[in-house]
Amino acid sequence: MTRNKIVLIGSGYVGSAFAHALVAKGLVDELAIIDIDEDKAKADVWDLNHATPFSDSFVDVHLGTYSDCADADIVVICASAKLDKGETRLKLLEDNVNIFVPMVQQIIDNGFDGYFVLPSNPVDIMSYVIKNVSNFPKNRVIGSGTSLDTARFEFFLSRTFDVAPHNVYAPVIGEHGDSQVHVWSHAQIAGEPVLKLLGNDTDITSFKNSISSQTTQVGYDIYVRKGTTNFGISLSLVRIVEAILFNKNIIMNVSSYVEGEYGLNNIYIGTPTIINGNGADRIIELALSKEELSKLKKSGEIIKEYQQRADGIIDNLM
Repeated sequence: MTRNKIVLIGSGYVGSAFAHALVAKGLVDELAIIDIDEDKAKADVWDLNHATPFSDSFVDVHLGTYSDCADADIVVICASAKLDKGETRLKLLEDNVNIFVPMVQQIIDNGFDGYFVLPSNPVDIMSYVIKNVSNFPKNRVIGSGTSLDTARFEFFLSRTFDVAPHNVYAPVIGEHGDSQVHVWSHAQIAGEPVLKLLGNDTDITSFKNSISSQTTQVGYDIYVRKGTTNFGISLSLVRIVEAILFNKNIIMNVSSYVEGEYGLNNIYIGTPTIINGNGADRIIELALSKEELSKLKKSGEIIKEYQQRADGIIDNLM
């Protein structure tokens, strides 16, 4: 009988929330948890074991080592340096590259041959770092990208129109950060363009600016108040791994490696992607307005600039 196994590296706020959701749904047979703070990891393992009687099916949760990667289907990396209040996600670049390079080398040295999934910021660049260091094909390294930003965009629109969030389609693409692009040209409810559903007296520009600003800013607002964002992103990760393990063929706005799409090349960037048993199987290239495409290319330039900085750090470490 085929068994599904995930190795989780990093059991902080995001990692432990992901582990809890995974166990609650009973999605895997085995979950191995690795953290530099072994006491914290042990405590999470014990606590999660006590949750298994309430889960949909039993999950063997245990403290892991890098040797667990040898037969893992997916390695989920939630490890990250700390983001100080007031700093952007891109400020994490140098510290996280220094963390990730030896970590990925150790994973590969232990025989891992599955899929990498990660939310660690700056997620587009860290996805590139993993691909670069592991030499894995692009479909086997998936960053959470703009999946959470899309959820936020759809949530705020759902509140405006008083419908359930899953009935809204409103993609966010580009960097998971300040240069993200809210694709109003594709924002729909029941197949109807969102902007056409507004009242005739609505100031369209003000409405768009308000929703877009909330979507971009809310992650920082949450971070200032509680020091992390973890619930939304953990469920995004669950959706990604579920799609891989059970060949779901779902579309999510994850960080995928582009090779010509949108006129962009050789970077990871948030875009609609079909996720199935082949990982990030293929990108859905949206037909964008001229303004949206211009914004996306600027976002790509920001990612490329920081990616080049990452290359310099990688060269010094390898």
